[in-house]
Amino acid sequence: MKKRTITVTTALMIVLLTAVATFNITFFASAEYYNNRLGDLQDLETRYAKLRNVAETVGKYFIGDYTENDAIEGAAAGYVDGLGDKWSHYYTAEQTAQILEDEANSYVGVGLTYSVDDSNAYTVLSVALNSPAAEAGIQVGDVLVAVDGVPVEQLGEPSELSTYVKGEEGTPVSLTIRRDGTELTFDMKRASVYNEGVEARMLENKIGYLAIDGFDTNVDVEFKTKLQSLIDQGAQGLIFDVRWNPGGFLEVMRNMLDLLLPEGVVISTVDKQGNVKEYSSDADCLTLPMTVIVNADSVSAAEFFAAALQEYGVADVVGAHTGGKGYSQQLIRLSDGSSINLSTTRYYTPKGNNLAGVGITPDYPVEMDMDYTTFYYLDPADDTQLQKAIEVVSQKISDVAAAPSGDAAVTTP
Repeated sequence: MKKRTITVTTALMIVLLTAVATFNITFFASAEYYNNRLGDLQDLETRYAKLRNVAETVGKYFIGDYTENDAIEGAAAGYVDGLGDKWSHYYTAEQTAQILEDEANSYVGVGLTYSVDDSNAYTVLSVALNSPAAEAGIQVGDVLVAVDGVPVEQLGEPSELSTYVKGEEGTPVSLTIRRDGTELTFDMKRASVYNEGVEARMLENKIGYLAIDGFDTNVDVEFKTKLQSLIDQGAQGLIFDVRWNPGGFLEVMRNMLDLLLPEGVVISTVDKQGNVKEYSSDADCLTLPMTVIVNADSVSAAEFFAAALQEYGVADVVGAHTGGKGYSQQLIRLSDGSSINLSTTRYYTPKGNNLAGVGITPDYPVEMDMDYTTFYYLDPADDTQLQKAIEVVSQKISDVAAAPSGDAAVTTP
Protein backbone atom coordinates (compact mmCIF):
# COMPACT_ATOMS: atom_id res chain seq x y z
CA MET A 1 0.00 0.00 0.00
CA LYS A 2 1.26 3.41 -0.91
CA LYS A 3 1.95 5.69 2.01
CA ARG A 4 0.41 9.16 2.08
CA THR A 5 2.76 12.04 2.67
CA ILE A 6 1.54 15.06 4.70
CA THR A 7 3.37 18.25 3.94
CA VAL A 8 4.39 20.73 6.62
CA THR A 9 1.87 23.23 5.23
CA THR A 10 -0.93 20.68 5.51
CA ALA A 11 0.07 19.74 9.06
CA LEU A 12 0.07 23.40 10.10
CA MET A 13 -3.38 23.88 8.59
CA ILE A 14 -4.72 20.87 10.52
CA VAL A 15 -3.27 22.22 13.78
CA LEU A 16 -4.73 25.66 13.04
CA LEU A 17 -8.18 24.28 12.24
CA THR A 18 -8.10 22.11 15.38
CA ALA A 19 -7.17 25.13 17.49
CA VAL A 20 -9.94 27.20 15.92
CA ALA A 21 -12.48 24.41 16.50
CA THR A 22 -11.32 24.02 20.10
CA PHE A 23 -11.53 27.79 20.62
CA ASN A 24 -15.05 27.90 19.18
CA ILE A 25 -16.23 25.01 21.32
CA THR A 26 -14.62 26.52 24.44
CA PHE A 27 -15.92 29.99 23.60
CA PHE A 28 -19.50 28.91 23.05
CA ALA A 29 -19.43 26.64 26.11
CA SER A 30 -18.01 29.47 28.22
CA ALA A 31 -20.49 31.92 26.77
CA GLU A 32 -23.34 29.56 27.60
CA TYR A 33 -21.98 29.07 31.13
CA TYR A 34 -21.60 32.81 31.77
CA ASN A 35 -24.96 33.57 30.20
CA ASN A 36 -26.55 31.02 32.53
CA ARG A 37 -24.57 32.43 35.43
CA LEU A 38 -25.62 35.98 34.50
CA GLY A 39 -29.22 34.76 34.33
CA ASP A 40 -28.87 33.27 37.81
CA LEU A 41 -27.43 36.52 39.14
CA GLN A 42 -30.19 38.53 37.50
CA ASP A 43 -32.76 36.15 39.00
CA LEU A 44 -31.18 36.60 42.43
CA GLU A 45 -31.16 40.37 41.93
CA THR A 46 -34.88 40.29 41.13
CA ARG A 47 -35.76 38.02 44.03
CA TYR A 48 -33.80 40.04 46.59
CA ALA A 49 -34.82 43.43 45.22
CA LYS A 50 -37.59 43.61 47.81
CA LEU A 51 -35.13 43.22 50.67
CA ARG A 52 -32.90 45.95 49.20
CA ASN A 53 -35.97 48.14 48.74
CA VAL A 54 -36.94 47.62 52.38
CA ALA A 55 -33.42 48.51 53.55
CA GLU A 56 -33.37 51.67 51.41
CA THR A 57 -36.81 52.75 52.63
CA VAL A 58 -35.87 52.20 56.28
CA GLY A 59 -32.63 54.11 55.83
CA LYS A 60 -34.45 57.00 54.16
CA TYR A 61 -37.51 57.39 56.39
CA PHE A 62 -37.16 55.55 59.73
CA ILE A 63 -36.92 58.05 62.58
CA GLY A 64 -35.92 55.67 65.36
CA ASP A 65 -32.48 54.43 66.38
CA TYR A 66 -31.24 51.13 64.98
CA THR A 67 -28.11 49.43 63.78
CA GLU A 68 -27.84 47.84 60.36
CA ASN A 69 -26.42 44.70 61.97
CA ASP A 70 -29.50 44.26 64.13
CA ALA A 71 -31.70 44.70 61.06
CA ILE A 72 -29.69 42.08 59.15
CA GLU A 73 -29.93 39.66 62.09
CA GLY A 74 -33.69 40.17 62.10
CA ALA A 75 -33.86 39.61 58.35
CA ALA A 76 -31.91 36.35 58.65
CA ALA A 77 -34.24 35.15 61.41
CA GLY A 78 -37.25 36.16 59.33
CA TYR A 79 -36.00 34.23 56.30
CA VAL A 80 -35.81 31.00 58.30
CA ASP A 81 -39.13 31.71 60.01
CA GLY A 82 -40.61 32.13 56.53
CA LEU A 83 -40.02 28.43 55.87
CA GLY A 84 -43.08 27.75 58.00
CA ASP A 85 -41.26 25.01 59.93
CA LYS A 86 -41.59 25.55 63.66
CA TRP A 87 -38.50 23.43 64.28
CA SER A 88 -36.13 25.50 62.11
CA HIS A 89 -34.62 28.65 63.65
CA TYR A 90 -31.86 31.19 63.11
CA TYR A 91 -29.51 31.87 66.03
CA THR A 92 -27.06 34.72 66.54
CA ALA A 93 -23.42 34.00 67.28
CA GLU A 94 -24.05 34.50 71.00
CA GLN A 95 -27.08 32.20 70.98
CA THR A 96 -25.14 29.60 69.00
CA ALA A 97 -22.34 29.58 71.58
CA GLN A 98 -24.92 29.01 74.33
CA ILE A 99 -26.56 26.15 72.40
CA LEU A 100 -23.22 24.41 71.87
CA GLU A 101 -22.48 24.77 75.56
CA ASP A 102 -25.85 23.29 76.49
CA GLU A 103 -25.36 20.37 74.11
CA ALA A 104 -21.97 19.65 75.64
CA ASN A 105 -23.85 19.34 78.95
CA SER A 106 -21.12 21.17 80.84
CA TYR A 107 -20.12 24.78 81.42
CA VAL A 108 -18.16 27.05 83.74
CA GLY A 109 -20.43 28.58 86.36
CA VAL A 110 -21.91 27.76 89.75
CA GLY A 111 -24.40 24.99 88.96
CA LEU A 112 -27.85 26.58 89.23
CA THR A 113 -30.95 26.35 87.08
CA TYR A 114 -33.85 28.67 87.79
CA SER A 115 -37.28 29.72 86.60
CA VAL A 116 -38.82 33.18 86.39
CA ASP A 117 -42.48 33.70 87.31
CA ASP A 118 -44.86 36.54 86.44
CA SER A 119 -43.56 38.60 89.38
CA ASN A 120 -39.97 38.24 88.09
CA ALA A 121 -38.92 36.02 90.98
CA TYR A 122 -35.86 33.96 90.04
CA THR A 123 -36.53 30.67 91.83
CA VAL A 124 -33.82 27.99 91.99
CA LEU A 125 -35.11 24.78 90.37
CA SER A 126 -32.03 22.62 90.77
CA VAL A 127 -28.50 22.67 92.14
CA ALA A 128 -25.93 20.50 90.36
CA LEU A 129 -24.14 17.93 92.49
CA ASN A 130 -20.63 18.88 93.63
CA SER A 131 -21.07 22.35 92.10
CA PRO A 132 -19.92 25.63 93.72
CA ALA A 133 -23.57 26.46 94.52
CA ALA A 134 -24.12 23.10 96.20
CA GLU A 135 -20.94 23.40 98.24
CA ALA A 136 -21.88 26.95 99.27
CA GLY A 137 -25.26 25.78 100.55
CA ILE A 138 -27.74 27.19 98.02
CA GLN A 139 -30.94 25.12 97.97
CA VAL A 140 -33.83 24.37 95.63
CA GLY A 141 -36.57 26.94 96.27
CA ASP A 142 -34.18 29.78 97.12
CA VAL A 143 -34.93 33.02 95.26
CA LEU A 144 -31.98 34.73 93.58
CA VAL A 145 -32.07 38.48 94.22
CA ALA A 146 -28.58 39.79 93.30
CA VAL A 147 -25.32 38.89 91.55
CA ASP A 148 -22.20 40.59 92.91
CA GLY A 149 -24.49 43.00 94.74
CA VAL A 150 -26.42 44.05 91.64
CA PRO A 151 -30.18 43.30 91.83
CA VAL A 152 -31.24 40.77 89.19
CA GLU A 153 -33.87 43.13 87.76
CA GLN A 154 -31.03 45.50 86.78
CA LEU A 155 -29.14 42.82 84.85
CA GLY A 156 -31.39 42.85 81.79
CA GLU A 157 -33.73 40.19 80.49
CA PRO A 158 -34.08 36.93 82.44
CA SER A 159 -32.26 35.07 79.67
CA GLU A 160 -29.23 37.35 80.16
CA LEU A 161 -28.75 36.56 83.85
CA SER A 162 -26.59 33.50 83.18
CA THR A 163 -23.99 35.66 81.42
CA TYR A 164 -23.33 37.40 84.75
CA VAL A 165 -23.21 34.20 86.78
CA LYS A 166 -20.95 32.35 84.34
CA GLY A 167 -17.35 33.34 83.67
CA GLU A 168 -13.79 32.09 83.70
CA GLU A 169 -12.98 29.13 85.89
CA GLY A 170 -11.62 30.12 89.30
CA THR A 171 -13.00 33.67 89.25
CA PRO A 172 -15.13 34.79 92.24
CA VAL A 173 -18.85 35.53 92.16
CA SER A 174 -21.26 36.48 94.94
CA LEU A 175 -24.93 35.45 94.91
CA THR A 176 -27.57 36.88 97.22
CA ILE A 177 -30.67 34.75 97.75
CA ARG A 178 -33.88 35.08 99.72
CA ARG A 179 -34.91 32.13 101.88
CA ASP A 180 -37.91 32.21 104.19
CA GLY A 181 -37.94 36.01 104.07
CA THR A 182 -34.24 36.35 104.94
CA GLU A 183 -31.53 37.44 102.51
CA LEU A 184 -28.30 35.43 102.53
CA THR A 185 -25.11 36.05 100.55
CA PHE A 186 -22.89 33.23 99.30
CA ASP A 187 -19.37 33.79 97.96
CA MET A 188 -17.98 31.13 95.63
CA LYS A 189 -15.61 30.57 92.73
CA ARG A 190 -16.78 29.53 89.30
CA ALA A 191 -15.91 25.99 88.23
CA SER A 192 -16.61 23.49 85.50
CA VAL A 193 -20.08 22.04 86.07
CA TYR A 194 -21.62 18.93 84.52
CA ASN A 195 -25.39 19.04 84.15
CA GLU A 196 -26.73 15.64 85.09
CA GLY A 197 -29.24 14.50 82.51
CA VAL A 198 -30.75 11.58 84.41
CA GLU A 199 -32.42 11.45 87.82
CA ALA A 200 -32.57 7.94 89.24
CA ARG A 201 -34.22 6.60 92.38
CA MET A 202 -35.95 3.50 93.69
CA LEU A 203 -39.73 3.67 94.12
CA GLU A 204 -42.15 1.35 95.89
CA ASN A 205 -42.41 -2.30 94.86
CA LYS A 206 -38.76 -2.32 93.76
CA ILE A 207 -39.47 -0.13 90.73
CA GLY A 208 -36.51 1.81 89.35
CA TYR A 209 -37.37 5.33 88.19
CA LEU A 210 -35.23 7.25 85.68
CA ALA A 211 -36.22 10.78 84.59
CA ILE A 212 -34.36 11.74 81.40
CA ASP A 213 -34.04 15.52 80.87
CA GLY A 214 -32.60 15.26 77.37
CA PHE A 215 -30.41 13.17 75.08
CA ASP A 216 -27.34 15.38 75.21
CA THR A 217 -23.63 14.54 75.27
CA ASN A 218 -22.68 11.84 77.83
CA VAL A 219 -26.27 11.27 78.98
CA ASP A 220 -26.09 7.74 77.55
CA VAL A 221 -23.06 7.00 79.75
CA GLU A 222 -24.81 8.47 82.79
CA PHE A 223 -27.99 6.52 81.97
CA LYS A 224 -26.14 3.22 81.75
CA THR A 225 -24.39 3.76 85.08
CA LYS A 226 -27.57 4.75 86.93
CA LEU A 227 -29.60 1.99 85.31
CA GLN A 228 -27.06 -0.60 86.46
CA SER A 229 -27.12 0.90 89.96
CA LEU A 230 -30.90 0.43 90.18
CA ILE A 231 -30.58 -3.15 88.96
CA ASP A 232 -27.86 -3.79 91.54
CA GLN A 233 -30.30 -2.52 94.17
CA GLY A 234 -32.81 -5.15 93.08
CA ALA A 235 -35.09 -3.27 90.70
CA GLN A 236 -37.79 -5.59 89.36
CA GLY A 237 -39.36 -3.07 86.99
CA LEU A 238 -38.46 0.27 85.38
CA ILE A 239 -40.17 3.59 84.67
CA PHE A 240 -38.63 6.04 82.19
CA ASP A 241 -39.91 9.61 82.47
CA VAL A 242 -39.39 11.75 79.35
CA ARG A 243 -41.93 14.48 80.09
CA TRP A 244 -40.68 17.95 79.06
CA ASN A 245 -37.76 16.23 77.32
CA PRO A 246 -36.85 18.31 74.21
CA GLY A 247 -34.85 15.53 72.54
CA GLY A 248 -31.17 15.59 71.62
CA PHE A 249 -28.72 13.43 69.70
CA LEU A 250 -29.98 10.31 67.91
CA GLU A 251 -26.74 8.45 68.65
CA VAL A 252 -27.19 9.07 72.38
CA MET A 253 -30.79 7.86 72.23
CA ARG A 254 -29.75 4.78 70.25
CA ASN A 255 -27.08 3.90 72.81
CA MET A 256 -29.65 4.08 75.59
CA LEU A 257 -32.24 2.01 73.72
CA ASP A 258 -29.56 -0.55 72.86
CA LEU A 259 -29.58 -1.51 76.55
CA LEU A 260 -33.33 -2.07 76.53
CA LEU A 261 -34.28 -3.49 73.12
CA PRO A 262 -33.57 -6.74 71.29
CA GLU A 263 -31.70 -6.79 68.00
CA GLY A 264 -33.25 -4.62 65.30
CA VAL A 265 -33.73 -1.12 63.92
CA VAL A 266 -34.29 1.56 66.56
CA ILE A 267 -34.87 4.53 64.26
CA SER A 268 -34.20 5.42 60.63
CA THR A 269 -33.73 8.76 58.88
CA VAL A 270 -34.14 9.96 55.29
CA ASP A 271 -32.51 13.16 54.02
CA LYS A 272 -33.48 15.46 51.12
CA GLN A 273 -31.52 13.36 48.63
CA GLY A 274 -33.32 10.19 49.74
CA ASN A 275 -30.35 8.74 51.60
CA VAL A 276 -31.47 6.35 54.35
CA LYS A 277 -29.58 5.85 57.62
CA GLU A 278 -30.56 3.24 60.19
CA TYR A 279 -29.70 3.15 63.89
CA SER A 280 -29.87 -0.37 65.34
CA SER A 281 -29.60 -2.22 68.64
CA ASP A 282 -27.85 -5.53 69.30
CA ALA A 283 -29.31 -8.69 70.83
CA ASP A 284 -28.27 -7.96 74.45
CA CYS A 285 -31.08 -6.32 76.42
CA LEU A 286 -32.99 -6.23 79.68
CA THR A 287 -36.18 -8.21 80.13
CA LEU A 288 -37.69 -6.31 83.08
CA PRO A 289 -41.23 -4.85 82.95
CA MET A 290 -41.00 -1.25 81.69
CA THR A 291 -43.21 1.81 81.29
CA VAL A 292 -42.55 5.23 79.73
CA ILE A 293 -44.27 8.45 80.86
CA VAL A 294 -44.82 11.12 78.17
CA ASN A 295 -46.68 14.40 77.72
CA ALA A 296 -47.23 16.98 74.98
CA ASP A 297 -43.72 18.36 75.63
CA SER A 298 -42.02 15.02 74.97
CA VAL A 299 -40.65 15.73 71.50
CA SER A 300 -38.07 14.60 68.98
CA ALA A 301 -35.76 11.88 70.39
CA ALA A 302 -37.97 11.66 73.50
CA GLU A 303 -40.96 10.67 71.36
CA PHE A 304 -38.95 8.12 69.43
CA PHE A 305 -37.47 6.69 72.63
CA ALA A 306 -41.02 5.98 73.82
CA ALA A 307 -42.21 4.86 70.37
CA ALA A 308 -39.40 2.32 69.97
CA LEU A 309 -40.10 0.73 73.37
CA GLN A 310 -43.82 0.70 72.59
CA GLU A 311 -43.48 -0.79 69.09
CA TYR A 312 -41.14 -3.54 70.25
CA GLY A 313 -43.72 -4.41 72.90
CA VAL A 314 -41.29 -4.11 75.80
CA ALA A 315 -42.93 -1.09 77.48
CA ASP A 316 -46.34 0.53 77.84
CA VAL A 317 -46.71 4.29 77.42
CA VAL A 318 -48.51 6.31 80.10
CA GLY A 319 -49.48 9.99 80.01
CA ALA A 320 -50.66 12.52 77.44
CA HIS A 321 -50.52 12.40 73.64
CA THR A 322 -47.15 13.69 72.41
CA GLY A 323 -46.68 16.68 70.11
CA GLY A 324 -45.73 14.82 66.93
CA LYS A 325 -42.32 15.88 65.63
CA GLY A 326 -41.14 13.99 62.56
CA TYR A 327 -38.05 15.95 61.50
CA SER A 328 -34.55 15.99 62.91
CA GLN A 329 -32.52 19.19 62.83
CA GLN A 330 -28.89 19.96 62.09
CA LEU A 331 -27.19 23.00 63.59
CA ILE A 332 -25.40 24.52 60.60
CA ARG A 333 -22.75 27.10 61.51
CA LEU A 334 -22.44 30.24 59.37
CA SER A 335 -19.24 32.16 58.67
CA ASP A 336 -19.84 34.82 61.35
CA GLY A 337 -20.48 32.31 64.17
CA SER A 338 -24.26 32.43 63.85
CA SER A 339 -26.17 29.31 62.84
CA ILE A 340 -29.36 27.84 61.43
CA ASN A 341 -30.96 24.91 63.22
CA LEU A 342 -32.51 23.44 60.09
CA SER A 343 -34.80 20.46 59.56
CA THR A 344 -32.71 18.24 57.28
CA THR A 345 -34.11 14.71 57.69
CA ARG A 346 -37.36 12.88 58.34
CA TYR A 347 -37.15 10.11 60.87
CA TYR A 348 -39.15 6.95 61.28
CA THR A 349 -39.99 4.55 64.10
CA PRO A 350 -38.88 0.88 64.02
CA LYS A 351 -42.13 0.04 62.18
CA GLY A 352 -41.53 2.78 59.63
CA ASN A 353 -43.97 5.36 61.02
CA ASN A 354 -43.27 9.08 60.81
CA LEU A 355 -44.65 10.92 63.85
CA ALA A 356 -44.94 14.38 62.23
CA GLY A 357 -48.30 15.80 63.27
CA VAL A 358 -49.28 12.38 64.65
CA GLY A 359 -47.32 11.82 67.87
CA ILE A 360 -47.70 8.86 70.20
CA THR A 361 -51.00 7.66 71.61
CA PRO A 362 -50.41 6.39 75.16
CA ASP A 363 -51.53 2.90 76.10
CA TYR A 364 -52.84 4.45 79.32
CA PRO A 365 -53.97 8.07 78.72
CA VAL A 366 -53.65 10.29 81.79
CA GLU A 367 -54.01 14.06 81.33
CA MET A 368 -52.33 16.59 83.63
CA ASP A 369 -52.71 20.35 83.13
CA MET A 370 -49.61 22.07 84.50
CA ASP A 371 -46.45 23.88 83.49
CA TYR A 372 -42.91 22.71 84.14
CA THR A 373 -42.36 24.79 87.26
CA THR A 374 -45.52 23.41 88.90
CA PHE A 375 -44.47 19.91 87.88
CA TYR A 376 -41.00 20.37 89.35
CA TYR A 377 -42.40 21.02 92.81
CA LEU A 378 -45.20 18.45 92.53
CA ASP A 379 -45.48 15.86 95.29
CA PRO A 380 -45.06 12.39 93.69
CA ALA A 381 -48.28 11.32 95.42
CA ASP A 382 -50.13 14.00 93.41
CA ASP A 383 -48.48 13.07 90.12
CA THR A 384 -51.30 11.05 88.57
CA GLN A 385 -49.23 10.06 85.54
CA LEU A 386 -46.44 8.71 87.72
CA GLN A 387 -48.93 6.90 89.96
CA LYS A 388 -50.51 5.26 86.92
CA ALA A 389 -47.09 4.17 85.67
CA ILE A 390 -46.32 2.64 89.08
CA GLU A 391 -49.65 0.81 88.95
CA VAL A 392 -48.97 -0.58 85.46
CA VAL A 393 -45.42 -1.76 86.25
CA SER A 394 -46.50 -3.21 89.60
CA GLN A 395 -49.14 -5.27 87.83
CA LYS A 396 -46.59 -6.49 85.31
CA ILE A 397 -44.23 -7.52 88.09
CA SER A 398 -46.98 -9.47 89.84
CA ASP A 399 -47.92 -11.15 86.54
CA VAL A 400 -44.46 -12.58 86.05
CA ALA A 401 -44.94 -16.26 86.86
CA ALA A 402 -41.28 -17.09 87.16
CA ALA A 403 -38.31 -14.76 87.20
CA PRO A 404 -35.52 -15.63 84.71
CA SER A 405 -32.54 -17.37 86.21
CA GLY A 406 -29.49 -15.29 87.01
CA ASP A 407 -29.23 -11.64 87.88
CA ALA A 408 -30.36 -9.01 85.39
CA ALA A 409 -27.50 -6.87 84.24
CA VAL A 410 -26.64 -4.25 81.69
CA THR A 411 -24.44 -5.89 79.07
CA THR A 412 -21.58 -3.78 77.78
CA PRO A 413 -21.87 -3.37 73.99
